[in-house]
Amino acid sequence: MKPEWWPGEEHEAFTEWAISNGIDINSVTPARFQGRGLGMMATRNIKKGEIVLQVPTQLMLRAEDIPSAFIDKLPEDIAVQALLAAYLTHAAPDELSKYDQWRNSWPSRKDFEDSMPILWPTVLGGPQLPNSKDDASTDSKQPSLLPPSISGLWNTLQPGPKTRKYSSDHQNILSQQAQRLRKAWTDVISVFPETNWETFSYNWLIVNTRSFYWIGEGQETPEDPNDAMGLVPFADYFNHADVARDVRFDESVYEFRATKDYEEGEEVFMNYGSHPNDTLLAEYGFFLDVNEADSIYLDDIVFRDIQTAEQQEELWLNQYHGNYQVTPHGPCYRTEVAACLSYMKEKDWRNHVLEGQSEGLDESRSEATIKRWIQTYAAEADATITALQKTMELDTTVQAHRSKAEMLLRRLKQIKELCDHAAKTVSV
Repeated sequence: MKPEWWPGEEHEAFTEWAISNGIDINSVTPARFQGRGLGMMATRNIKKGEIVLQVPTQLMLRAEDIPSAFIDKLPEDIAVQALLAAYLTHAAPDELSKYDQWRNSWPSRKDFEDSMPILWPTVLGGPQLPNSKDDASTDSKQPSLLPPSISGLWNTLQPGPKTRKYSSDHQNILSQQAQRLRKAWTDVISVFPETNWETFSYNWLIVNTRSFYWIGEGQETPEDPNDAMGLVPFADYFNHADVARDVRFDESVYEFRATKDYEEGEEVFMNYGSHPNDTLLAEYGFFLDVNEADSIYLDDIVFRDIQTAEQQEELWLNQYHGNYQVTPHGPCYRTEVAACLSYMKEKDWRNHVLEGQSEGLDESRSEATIKRWIQTYAAEADATITALQKTMELDTTVQAHRSKAEMLLRRLKQIKELCDHAAKTVSV
């Protein structure tokens, strides 16, 4: 009789393949955890710092593992993620056969459709994608049901103007993700016009969700971090948690160490990076109940108060333009600096930021401003929760996707709680 944690025949077969091909599993095994699905389980007590997994890099799937004859067919500027997905879609079967046991262990396309907003119907905020089944145009009167950091949209306010662009990796996540996928699709069908959309987009999401950071020896760090990636067999069983990170690699081996003590039978986690829950939801299809890296961004709200070109130029020149982050512990320093500019004379603000002078500074006014900004975000979360609950009652399309809607509802309530808690940290 199989134990409750038994992962299934395909995963047992892949584990045997991994061991026979030199992967040093060293005290972990794939397992099923009730309510959480597949993960990595400790097969004995593990001490912090112990190596739990070593994978020979020759078993990885990286850009350098793809034959040059295949790469040369594709556009020169194709992203690494698109290249890997194209190879998984169009490489000769005999070339891909060495990955068969590994690929059998991967999640299904339906798993992605259930969990990832990029494949959700437009009524829940999913984007329009090439050849997608959901071809209905989005109703401009329909409320946005995804969090603003994911969708870039608001129900309760008109965002303030931004006079300058800036890096916003954790904002407008879905549109950036969809843009990468559309570009990948365009690049691939320019060479392989018969490409099946569902197959390619599935492989693109496999690469998106199961890759690890990789830069080969002598390679420079790419400008786009999405180009520093490779697939690591067996390591993709690790689920993410808000734990320390201890991953090392060189030309011969990719190595994972325990970042805490684990008892036999306990799930062993790795950290995918310091990501807010909105990023985890959009990019990986899950989010954490407790996440020290969780945050919201007040940029659209702040720029309603700080909207003149002169004020935003001051922020830009002093490297405080945008990315106003609020965590459960309160607002970041950038947000405090922006709050001062909302009422101070620009000269006084500059002297305060650069030299620490206090002329014109009113801390109680700054605190009131920040609290108002956070409460505006909380009001947005409340309004979206109400809209989603109403839609769940009345819209038959949403009712057919109830698990997705419930997942979204949990995230929106979590955002409201974050706002409420952060607002209490701001004293007035």
